[in-house]
Amino acid sequence: MRTYWAVLAAVAMLFCSLAVVAEQDWAAIEAAATEEGQVVIYSVSSRMGNIVDEFMEKYGIEIVWFDMESSDQVEKFGREYDAGVYEVDVLYGNHASEFVGEFLPAGKVEAFVPDTTAPFLAQNEMEPFLVQRWSSRALIYNAALNPDGAPIDSLWDLTREEWTGMVLTPDPLSSVQGSVYQTIMNHPDEMAAAYEREFGEPIVLSPGMNDAGEEWFYRFVLNEPVTMSSTSKVAKGVGDVEQTDTAPIGFTTFSKLRKYGLGCGDVEAGYYPTGYASVAMLDLDPVFGVAYPTILALSSQAPHPNAGKLLIRYLVEEGYWPWNEIGDYASRADFEALQVGFFGIPPFDEVKLWIADSAHIYNTVFDYIEFYLSIVP
Repeated sequence: MRTYWAVLAAVAMLFCSLAVVAEQDWAAIEAAATEEGQVVIYSVSSRMGNIVDEFMEKYGIEIVWFDMESSDQVEKFGREYDAGVYEVDVLYGNHASEFVGEFLPAGKVEAFVPDTTAPFLAQNEMEPFLVQRWSSRALIYNAALNPDGAPIDSLWDLTREEWTGMVLTPDPLSSVQGSVYQTIMNHPDEMAAAYEREFGEPIVLSPGMNDAGEEWFYRFVLNEPVTMSSTSKVAKGVGDVEQTDTAPIGFTTFSKLRKYGLGCGDVEAGYYPTGYASVAMLDLDPVFGVAYPTILALSSQAPHPNAGKLLIRYLVEEGYWPWNEIGDYASRADFEALQVGFFGIPPFDEVKLWIADSAHIYNTVFDYIEFYLSIVP
């Protein structure tokens, strides 16, 4: 599989003249990167380790990487930068709101888009930062215990009495899951329309609620969702095929289905090779989740800037293969087209996901936290 991605990336080089970014001298960048000898990256994904050896073999450059949650990256990088400690070259994470709202205006980070990749990206995948892939938090169910399909058909079902205490969620105060709920609340008209489709009448707001988005979240929180310490625990808790009672449903990272999903199992045959049967509710009304960008940014004080640029290009070209998993949509249109065919999933522009607005998340995060703390039982 990795060989195929390398070939595809090489073919893509032929189209670099179509790029909307300035032409870049990759021979000079590679030569300077070789002199620098290493590149330091804070990575939200442990899959970074899969490309360390091949990058060294190809370029003779060591990847020094730190597996770090995006919120920890934000805290560590900001603290180090303000102290004049410039050790990291590349930031790879999904906490785009702080990058957009804080680091970019302060000149602490820079966007870098390889000219060989630009022709395959939409504008919002190049500005304000390069998007490597679209991650998402999705609602999932247990296909083994629900062979006829998802047990709910609307986000509003999460507020029904029969699902009290039966919905698993990562911590609503964590950065990514908080952005999921902020995004749902940021679509009040769509949520009002979905309510009317589900219940057959217009929504009536509870005292103090301003719109259907707030009303949904208010009712959802009062329905006692169960907070889990990780998305992996949500996926396992939902998908465990050994459960005998009604299985819970829950929000998890879509790509967790590579480990805890149905995989190559067969519902009719009762064959679940991983022991789990988590499946995304792709047809949920109005959406089954929220997508957010996993971005690459270059520190404005990178000690190895050329090696950083070379690594960024590698991660969106032949080094993309570790992230070729169901639930992670490649930003590159050519890569995404292959994923759609291979995984049998809808194209990204057709899938029922709302995209998180980084600026909105950044500007409203404290209002969200205050609202959540005011309604949580």
